[in-house]
Amino acid sequence: MTTKGFYNDLTPEEQAEWVDEFARLSAEIPTNMTELQRLFEMMTQWPFAKDFCEKALRYGDFSARVQRLPVYIEKVKAALAEGLVTTDTLGNRVAVIVPKVPMRRRGRPSNAEIAARLRGEVSVPDDDTPESRKRRAIAQMLGVQVVMGEAPREKNNAELAMEREEKRRKEEAMNPSLFGDGRNNDVTESRNNETPAEKPASITPPSMTMGDVYRDRIEEDRLRLHEIKWLCSKELQERIDRVRDQRTAFGDAAQTAKVLAEHNGSQNEIASWAKKAEEAREAFESTYAAVDDELAVLFKRLELDVPFTEKFKARFKGVDIEKVMHITRPYYEKVRREDPAIDARIKRLIEQDSPEYAAKMRDEEKRKQEITDLLRYIKRKDKPNVKQRIETMEKRYARLVELLGEEEAKVYRPIVDAAIEDYEKNHKKPDADTKASAKQATKQERKISRKQSSKKQNEKED
Repeated sequence: MTTKGFYNDLTPEEQAEWVDEFARLSAEIPTNMTELQRLFEMMTQWPFAKDFCEKALRYGDFSARVQRLPVYIEKVKAALAEGLVTTDTLGNRVAVIVPKVPMRRRGRPSNAEIAARLRGEVSVPDDDTPESRKRRAIAQMLGVQVVMGEAPREKNNAELAMEREEKRRKEEAMNPSLFGDGRNNDVTESRNNETPAEKPASITPPSMTMGDVYRDRIEEDRLRLHEIKWLCSKELQERIDRVRDQRTAFGDAAQTAKVLAEHNGSQNEIASWAKKAEEAREAFESTYAAVDDELAVLFKRLELDVPFTEKFKARFKGVDIEKVMHITRPYYEKVRREDPAIDARIKRLIEQDSPEYAAKMRDEEKRKQEITDLLRYIKRKDKPNVKQRIETMEKRYARLVELLGEEEAKVYRPIVDAAIEDYEKNHKKPDADTKASAKQATKQERKISRKQSSKKQNEKED
């Protein structure tokens, strides 16, 4: 199957095919370069592995990334198991597959159906849907027993109304109004009062798109600054501690301005309270922006700066770097979208803190760029395979072997061999000996032709 979009965007049939192929390739890290490349391609369909695997495909440095690949494979398996694998009463891990909801048959029910409903029986059609096939494939890959759950039923009107009301309530809690009735402000304040011990930081499921991450996690984290302030500098932590008071001051000032406006208060008083509300809002929003920036820088430094990462691990014993990067990556993506110069700023920070490592990074970037240029030339199809191009391709392939190693570079050898074959067949010119032989044969033919012409002329004269 082709690799397109994210796994969560695939149809159930495509997801089932994806799981089957992933299970085969991930059972043991492939030694075959083609299969290894295919595994990296499939992993790009998960947001948390996309950047890592795309770089491997771009630079071709698979051997350098194979050691870290099992970490991402386990993350994919955990994401696939989410919502499927559970623990039964005996402590065994099982995969619960719930049959699809039986569809109501139009028209009057038969006597047999009425009797079955009175007995509490629910008829379930043969459950061979793509979704169920996909779930069975995941269970087989994870090596867990499949257990069929109870057949679900259609929700009645009262249950659907309750579901809509709960959804509306959550949306209001996530998007508090500036001049509401105070209900959403209470939700916000209660969430700000929570501590990490009371409510652990939420991790967005890896199968979500980046847009979902921004909407459902960053905005939520902004209401839970105390849960992420340990990742920030001491100065920013102090600012975070003042956010609650600033939000309260904003709400009070805004409410006062609203009440005065409704009861015909003086313009000066309304403007004064509105100004206080605006100042308080700017204060806590600047803290939000500072948190976005620091977490964005933290993500990129953990990704690029090895000395910084080692210091971070030493400072926070037992910290899960992969989890921290998963939490902070959306902040980097968001800030980079608003400020493309952030990458240059982070590079300057690395050069200031770790000049030797920065020099090593530059060398590695040059190496990767050289590999990219070599591959671009080797893969070109818009130039004829003449002798000069074949010679240049051989030289550049030899350089590619030096940079990647024989094992990784041999993937591109068939391209060079195909170009040589095309040259031999369509573009190769006769060699010097062949040219000389042809020239000698032409002279001989001309000599014979002159003799024959002279002989005929003599015969005519006689």
